[in-house]
Amino acid sequence: MAGLTSEMMRSVQPIGMIRHFLFSDIGPSWLKFDGVTEYARATYPEFVARAKGLPWFLAGTTASTFKLIKVPAGTATVASGFDTDAGTIIGSDKVTLGIGNLPAHDHAYTDASVTMAAGKSGLLAGVLPIVTGSTPSSADKTTGKAGKATPDPVPIQPPGFTANLFVFAGRPRA
Repeated sequence: MAGLTSEMMRSVQPIGMIRHFLFSDIGPSWLKFDGVTEYARATYPEFVARAKGLPWFLAGTTASTFKLIKVPAGTATVASGFDTDAGTIIGSDKVTLGIGNLPAHDHAYTDASVTMAAGKSGLLAGVLPIVTGSTPSSADKTTGKAGKATPDPVPIQPPGFTANLFVFAGRPRA
């Protein structure tokens, strides 16, 4: 947009626009999603009117202040295509595998053995036992259970790039 000053560009930003920045403060029109910084409601009346009641808009320490939810590291912003409400926090950074995640299988095995019978006959009967027969046997068995009743969650965090998240709240009012 040739010919527009940076002040003019800031004035055409729509309230609620979310941006990632490398810096921890980018000016009074951009509010941090850090769960700590408190803002005066009277300073951003249009933003408050639109955002109050949403799950990421939090009460401050007084009725005249507010703060924004902390967006933890690893949380991605997702274009919803209006499939879900904007501002909804979805997903998880951990997954717990259950039986439904495993392919069908079993751990049965057969424990085979042979029993030998000793007899007493012949010249060396008192010194060496003589094998007179063998009886094969087998028993179907299963292994003991493996795993835990409540498995440990498996951490999943894909590689990512860290930046601070801000929302445009409009020009501050005195």
